[in-house]
Amino acid sequence: MAKKRVIYIALVLLGLILLGTVLVLSSVSYYLAINAAAYLSELEVPVLDNTTRWNASQHGMVERIPRILHQTWKSETLPSRWKGISQACREMMPDYDYMLWTDASSREFIAEHYPWFLDTFDNYQFTIQRADAIRYFVLHHYGGVYLDLDVGCLRPLDPLLVYSVILPKTIPVGVSNDLMFAEEKHPFLAQTIHNLVTFDHSWILNYPTVMFSTGPMFLSAQYSLYTSSHPSEPGEPIDIRILPKSLYGKNAKENEAPHSFFSHFYGSSWHADDAAFIGFLGQWGKVLLWVGL
Repeated sequence: MAKKRVIYIALVLLGLILLGTVLVLSSVSYYLAINAAAYLSELEVPVLDNTTRWNASQHGMVERIPRILHQTWKSETLPSRWKGISQACREMMPDYDYMLWTDASSREFIAEHYPWFLDTFDNYQFTIQRADAIRYFVLHHYGGVYLDLDVGCLRPLDPLLVYSVILPKTIPVGVSNDLMFAEEKHPFLAQTIHNLVTFDHSWILNYPTVMFSTGPMFLSAQYSLYTSSHPSEPGEPIDIRILPKSLYGKNAKENEAPHSFFSHFYGSSWHADDAAFIGFLGQWGKVLLWVGL
């Protein structure tokens, strides 16, 4: 009898955990939903080959985003695995300034331009949190394009520079921070950098701690907060545009995104086993819940 009771209690606890997980994931999906009108379509973006350059002024438009490529690494010497990918982007767009933010130069930059954040920056538990944070600050200060080292360029980014901010759609919900476009001092980036202090919490495991304090879930929350407080009026242009899979290319199957601006080599080595577990629950949580019931 006692053995049955233990099994019963264990099954109830498992069911509650699965139910809670599904409720959380469903709530996150709801609150981080993206307005369909925010997505850039292939009709809005000229599709060019990898050698043709594009000038906004020749089409009666203005480049809002400066021609600067930002990347981060711990030192000035890029690892051989990513060096060629980075170099290819720079050679494709030689008129873009290139700024590599190392551990040392990132801290110097924060100390000089955003000293109010230095204590938080220094006290982050994980190095990736500083790598996440610095990209928001340099985009706020300089504007430009941020690219992770495992993101390659398939064609010049010129046609995308006419928008104020571009963020890529990621799965299962929200936006990613591995690739971002922004004009200098945009209010969305101002909100983002100031909320880094507010969102600086430990979630015990490294993956959720990074994701919710500085990573994609943090950025997705900032996007949701910003769009809620800055709704677009009918007929007005949307302030922040979202790059769909067809133009972003990540997680696309072969021939699914032939006009993508980017290639992806998936080098997020900081993801731990808890990331795979959360992804598994996101895909199969409801099925497990029904099996449990």
